[in-house]
Amino acid sequence: MQTAAQSERPRQPQRDTTFGTIMMQAWMHKTTWNERLRGRIAASGSTCDLSRLPCPARLLLDCARHSFARCRKRERRLIPVAVAALLAFSAPFSASGQGLVDQPVASVGAPTATAFTPDGRLLIITQSGTVRVMQAGSLLATPALTFNTSATGAEPKLCFGGEMGLLGIAVDPDFVASKHIYLFYTARNGAAACGGHNYTAANPVDGTPAGTYSGAGRTANRVSRFTLGVTGDPNVIDPASEVVLVDRMPARGTNHNAGDIQFGKDGHLYIAIGDGGTDYAGASPGSAGGNDAARDRNVLTGKILRIAKDGSIPPDNPFAATGADCRLTGGHAGSGHCRETWAWGLRNPFRFATDENATGVRLYINDVGQGLWEEVNEGVPGADYGWNACEGRHDNGSTAPGCAAAPPGSVLPVFEYPHGGSPVPGTSLTGCNSITAGAFVPRGLWTPAFDGRYLIADFVCGAIFSIDSDPATVTPATPAVTAQTVLSSAGSVTSMTWGPFGYGRGLYYTRYNAGGQVRVLYFDSALLDIDGNGVVEAATDGVLLLRALFGLRGAALVAGALGSGATRDADAIAGYVTARSAGADPAFDVNGDGRVDATTDGLLAFRHLLGLSGSALVTGVPLGSSRPTAAEVRRYLQTRSP
Repeated sequence: MQTAAQSERPRQPQRDTTFGTIMMQAWMHKTTWNERLRGRIAASGSTCDLSRLPCPARLLLDCARHSFARCRKRERRLIPVAVAALLAFSAPFSASGQGLVDQPVASVGAPTATAFTPDGRLLIITQSGTVRVMQAGSLLATPALTFNTSATGAEPKLCFGGEMGLLGIAVDPDFVASKHIYLFYTARNGAAACGGHNYTAANPVDGTPAGTYSGAGRTANRVSRFTLGVTGDPNVIDPASEVVLVDRMPARGTNHNAGDIQFGKDGHLYIAIGDGGTDYAGASPGSAGGNDAARDRNVLTGKILRIAKDGSIPPDNPFAATGADCRLTGGHAGSGHCRETWAWGLRNPFRFATDENATGVRLYINDVGQGLWEEVNEGVPGADYGWNACEGRHDNGSTAPGCAAAPPGSVLPVFEYPHGGSPVPGTSLTGCNSITAGAFVPRGLWTPAFDGRYLIADFVCGAIFSIDSDPATVTPATPAVTAQTVLSSAGSVTSMTWGPFGYGRGLYYTRYNAGGQVRVLYFDSALLDIDGNGVVEAATDGVLLLRALFGLRGAALVAGALGSGATRDADAIAGYVTARSAGADPAFDVNGDGRVDATTDGLLAFRHLLGLSGSALVTGVPLGSSRPTAAEVRRYLQTRSP
């Protein structure tokens, strides 16, 4: 079956197209090539004469028929020449409509976040309290875990409504051995009603006097560890396996709970908690912009927390030596920091992202604004981001430049954008009023234009856009000032996660609209556009890939094979291919055998770009166990060269 690009491309002279196809098919079927070729020529009515076949092309066909391993060293050096000669008789494949592809993965009501297990299972959580499992492309009918949303009955009990619910999920980096997953949820915590509690009122549950913080018997945000598969079914979570790690974080206003949890490169768990919407102490005015709970050092609200996997406090936390333990109480009676606090002064850090391009821990924190500004903050240990004195880089409630009320030493955002009719700077996107998800683009995964970019989703305007996040140029002192639209129709996005897609990686995102969906964004041609000219062609990209995998570099790599408008020189092309053929990123491992070889993976990509499919695509090329069929190989390559 042809792609749209194939069916729409200009037809080449019949003799060249037919002859090139005949040669390739004769080679791939491993028959006596002269005999096969003569038969196909006769059947097609072509007037091509075998004597016109250049010697290097005959050499290529002969080497292919008898396997490359048996070719003499001198002959193998001539193979790139043979490839170019062969292409003189065949039509180049030129793809159109290349770019980001956005497609549905699963329909799930009110999905809040996702995470992947090392074996490729996609875990999806819903605000209403279910953990769903997607395995081998199918959403399992029975949830792995369903929270109890009633005031009575079995634990764990969930408060669901407003912005409360099951909000965050993370998978243990040592999941293969531990089977642990981590969940952030709003716990009923013994309360008859969800939300509305004054956490400094006298508490009869634990006897705490008025004026002292207490979360006992009151709705609380909680982070717990669970075990996936303890019952013998690998896709079931035993509720009794829950181990509470952080508890009694206030949730008075039912909103601004944040709820993101992720592991950093240091192996520690980072947790986002919002300011609760309404001051936990019932202070007046105490809500919206008047809520100053994030300024309180002694309560786990409006902060980024950092704990070890077992809940203990890492000794290098910024306040580990001077603060007090708050992880099971939600706060303490003093005025100093909690030892769990990593950064503070945030309003509703709904989502944050870790940068896999960085050598150590690097975070961007998406803090939902009040009425005028949305902001992105760079994670700095011990940092105070200034809420509720500042909103963005401005005084709370002001559009005037600068924040005169900024607390001493507070850290300004690395990017901000305004509410209402004003567009996101650098774009035509308007009405973007609620920053939610974020993700750093792994270098080399998409086109070079995305290297060093940070993706942002806005829940209200339904768009995904990107900003520069190069740490050498983007800092709180020199923020990013413009964005670029990536997808204007993403919808009400709640999370973004990189995960396996096909035989590469895609950006999975959850959204509330359309009944609730998990979707994936991937670049349909980022991999095989070797010369970076925006078009995928056999005569250029296919040849460059083969040459690079055969070890050619410098002038020999690019001679006669750069496409019009190429943006990569010989060194850049060699680096591009090398980076993707390394063990850490086996994007060119087309046959799935764990290696990247010219005579298997390179040939499969080249054959695909020439338009071959079915048995002709894979005949004579060993396929790895993870890609056993021609259809799977073709589908993988189609996502990168539509």
